[in-house]
Amino acid sequence: MADLAEGRRERRALKMAALAAAARGWHVFPLRPGTTVPAVRDWAARATTNAWRIMRCWDSGPYNVGVVPCASGLIALDLEPAGPGESPPEPYRLPGVHDGADVLAVLLERLRARMPVETYSVSGPGQRPGAGVQYYFAHPPGPCPASAPDPLAWHVEVRCTGSYVPLAGSLTPEGRYTVMHDAAPEAAPGWLTAPAAAQGAAKTPGTIPWGVV
Repeated sequence: MADLAEGRRERRALKMAALAAAARGWHVFPLRPGTTVPAVRDWAARATTNAWRIMRCWDSGPYNVGVVPCASGLIALDLEPAGPGESPPEPYRLPGVHDGADVLAVLLERLRARMPVETYSVSGPGQRPGAGVQYYFAHPPGPCPASAPDPLAWHVEVRCTGSYVPLAGSLTPEGRYTVMHDAAPEAAPGWLTAPAAAQGAAKTPGTIPWGVV
């Protein structure tokens, strides 16, 4: 009986998270319960802000929630944690550099750019602060920026066209995605909307000065 009540609470919490995202204008779709795998085909086309469709879907099961950045007017910067035994490649093999957040700090120092950390951000499940984080930005008016063929840098991914991110509240065996900073998404910085320059900087050989995001 307790498990049934807990299941209902979880389903309601995920439905409310999906509705809150839709109220921001973010297009959502269901992910398989307990995973970050889409629960529907053609998820990009079927993502919606329609409250009735959202309630109907999430009343039927405890689906995690995916957000389609492009349709939502967003660009998501995904800083991934390192896997077990994984270490960064050159030129990021430096003291204190362990994951995507550390690599981004190095890259931004090379570009003499800053990270708008006051934007909306989500922490991945079971990660230390700064690792496994997704930063949401508003992309410029007009068509969605094209996805770069490669990551911006090691464990630093730009997600917009043809991709999605799990919404805060989504639950996996590793833990729950949680809001790290709740604010309106800031305008995407230039180095994010024109990633070719940043990718070029990422491949530049030589010593990289270390800094903190």
